[in-house]
Amino acid sequence: MHALKKIALAATGLLAATTLAACADSANSAGGGDAGGKTITMVVPDTSWSFAIDNGFGGSEPTINVQGTLLRKPYVEASSGGALQQNVDEFEGYLAESYEVSDDGLVYTFTLSDAVSQAGNEITTDDVLWSWERRINSPRSVSMSVQAPMITSMDQFAKIDDKTFTITIERAGYGVTMLALLSDLTAHVYDSTLLKEHATDDDPYAVEWSATNVNHGFGPYEVVDLQPNAQVTLKAREDFVLGKPDVDTIIMKVVPDAGTRANAVRSGDADLASGLQPADLVELAEGEGTTVPVIDNPNAYVLMPLVTNKAPFDDVAVRQAFGYAVPYEAIVEDVYQGKAVRNGPSFLRRDRPGYDGSGFTDFAYDPAKAKQMLADAGYPDGVEFTITVSAAYPDIRETAIQIQTAAKEAGFEIEINQVPDAAYAAGRVDHTFQAFIVRDWPITLSPSYELLVYTAEGGSNNLADWEDPDFYAALEKGYEEADPFSEAAGKAWNAAERIYVNEAPILFIAQIQPNVAMSDDVGGFAWRSDNQLDFSQLTKS
Repeated sequence: MHALKKIALAATGLLAATTLAACADSANSAGGGDAGGKTITMVVPDTSWSFAIDNGFGGSEPTINVQGTLLRKPYVEASSGGALQQNVDEFEGYLAESYEVSDDGLVYTFTLSDAVSQAGNEITTDDVLWSWERRINSPRSVSMSVQAPMITSMDQFAKIDDKTFTITIERAGYGVTMLALLSDLTAHVYDSTLLKEHATDDDPYAVEWSATNVNHGFGPYEVVDLQPNAQVTLKAREDFVLGKPDVDTIIMKVVPDAGTRANAVRSGDADLASGLQPADLVELAEGEGTTVPVIDNPNAYVLMPLVTNKAPFDDVAVRQAFGYAVPYEAIVEDVYQGKAVRNGPSFLRRDRPGYDGSGFTDFAYDPAKAKQMLADAGYPDGVEFTITVSAAYPDIRETAIQIQTAAKEAGFEIEINQVPDAAYAAGRVDHTFQAFIVRDWPITLSPSYELLVYTAEGGSNNLADWEDPDFYAALEKGYEEADPFSEAAGKAWNAAERIYVNEAPILFIAQIQPNVAMSDDVGGFAWRSDNQLDFSQLTKS
């Protein structure tokens, strides 16, 4: 084994492991526990909190702060100052102490740290292997559609001893993406000792149980109070493997109205608010006592999947026509108050080495062209359909209204269907909508992952239920390159992205900044590529 790259655990002076008395059952009791020490109160939209991402689409700030991953991407300061953001091309130790790579780039050997779970169990290789068995074998897991083709089978894992294991990949070109995915929310390592105690014949991996019994991971916080759809309180762990966080208590309160959330930060009733409307963000950025973090080249996008398994978007001509019926620039200016940009019709980040942005269909708002295209495709009287949006995100509803108004001139009659976030999350996986608008992000920023995250063949995260053999063949050529950022790989990614854009299963509307504001005494806002807030980096003066 040749150490092409070896990393050491980032923390210094690891704290001794101790057994915590607060177990999963106590996390669901009434009351918030001792709020001594530094406390941050956060007001958030009424979104579904999922502590078991293997039970369907989910993932939120409570999840990533209770759970841990083998690796993590180190933080650097954003050029605007006052915010941290991940260096998405580097990886450092977290639950894994180190890793080594074989000469041929196919075998990765991981050595685990002495991290302990909220239940006091020290991490072992068995936890890692069982966690992957769970996500592979859970019918509603979205993790594996995200991980493919880097990791698809337990046959890729081999246990060496209680603290050492290997992962073998098919191609060296998968390596960068695999390491990135091992740093993100679809690769949490669970406390298998605890979860096996709650497994049943009907729930062999305790997926249902862990959805509400939440302290089964190795992250920096533990849940001490959970009031579903209302409030969750997290306490910093003294025995967290990377050191106890600065903020002792995080209280997240559900406040459905975005304006009320903004006023809570403005008045000092809350320290931090998320899911804010762009107009409030502009005002809070200019106001006294509040800060709005700005990130370099964020990866959060407003996307509109046009679901291809039913009319009208089973017809590519209708999808392409609709591409010219969306007022992209007006949405950027009117809905997002200029706190967004349009990355052209393409999706890949243009700042990465090897990027090739040639040959795309240049969708821009042109209602006359859209109407003529509909007529040429056999729809002279126009097309009717429904856009579904989540009630949790007012900017998404505003975007839908803008599209509804502008597309009418192009021959599209649109109804807007607003549903609770839980129903919305289920519908996006089950492909029951005709079309929907989503604020989402590729959690890993390698080109192959970005291209496949919403399009994987047979994947539950294939948002538009769109599959194209030519697209997958183009991706295969990119995978053949050991360096995913080489010029040759860039040409392959471009060929795949041209098909993706030109077939229009998903319209890329805008690239947006975080919709978060905080009081001036809160620091350490840390942007992650999965767009979740890392509480362990927060500070309060």
